[in-house]
Amino acid sequence: MNPPSNISRFTVHPESSGFRLDVFLARSLPSFSRAKIQKLIEDGRVLRNGENAAKKTPVSTGDTVEIDASSVVREAGSAPPPQDIPLDILYEDEFLCAVNKPAGMVVHPGSGVAGGTLVNALLHHVKSLSAGWGAGRPGIVHRLDKDTSGVLIVAKTDETHAALGRMFAAREIHKEYIGMCAGRRPQASGNISAPLGRSRRDPVRRSVRGDGKDALTEYVLLSHHCGISVVRFLPRTGRTHQIRVHASVSGFPVVADSVYGGGRDAAARVAPLCRPFAAGIYKCFTRHALHARRISFVHPGKNVPVSITAPFPEDFKKALGLFTEVGQPAGEA
Repeated sequence: MNPPSNISRFTVHPESSGFRLDVFLARSLPSFSRAKIQKLIEDGRVLRNGENAAKKTPVSTGDTVEIDASSVVREAGSAPPPQDIPLDILYEDEFLCAVNKPAGMVVHPGSGVAGGTLVNALLHHVKSLSAGWGAGRPGIVHRLDKDTSGVLIVAKTDETHAALGRMFAAREIHKEYIGMCAGRRPQASGNISAPLGRSRRDPVRRSVRGDGKDALTEYVLLSHHCGISVVRFLPRTGRTHQIRVHASVSGFPVVADSVYGGGRDAAARVAPLCRPFAAGIYKCFTRHALHARRISFVHPGKNVPVSITAPFPEDFKKALGLFTEVGQPAGEA
């Protein structure tokens, strides 16, 4: 029998065996704070194998953990105002929509950003949105960095929001990014597995840490010329700044990503004869060169496969055109 639509259900996999119940849920539901999860456990809103359990209870492989998503306390504050900001909607039905977020747009208000966000635009263009996990985040199930462009899913109902949250946690939603990278030529394909956590020097940055959260990124090299690579990234986990950090520690940081080693000085480190091409790529970008190209999943309301692709923005088109001009494959157009 399927659980009610407001119940999120998770199965414990071997890599999570031995975690405390609250730690397991905090890793499975990154939108929830540990304190909020602990409160839900105390209120009897969490079941382990059909029974209430203490927050310190260790989970084991094969355990089923259920949490009542409808009981989440919404964050205080009023909803942000709708704003008539242009919005590129790639897909829409009664359950969800997908938008093509431009680079430079913040997903939701916060950290001193009160307006001009994707949420402000959604509230103007979309008739209904899920309540989300806070007053300032209606419809928001996952996020993209401010300067990352591309496809992002938005929930229109609370039931869809809960279902998508379960699917993200279970890694049933597959994301594909295209990035321009500088430095070492990547292998034809590979996996980058390195746990990530907040940097001890700068809490805004992420770094590889032994006590960090597991993070796995697969990649495929699409093209390479003069120290610049076109790379398809397939993140298998969804950690903050994951692709950018993993690319950086692997020796091919994202072009124009000055936070993680891909700043413009990287173009000057290539061989002298290659510098004009590398400089030309850098001139295309005023932000880090990462685009969320495609997202694929089984539709939670229709039970059919869905794949949504975001067209390349102008900076990517120009950069890919430079590869074509020198006779190199330009990746996936």
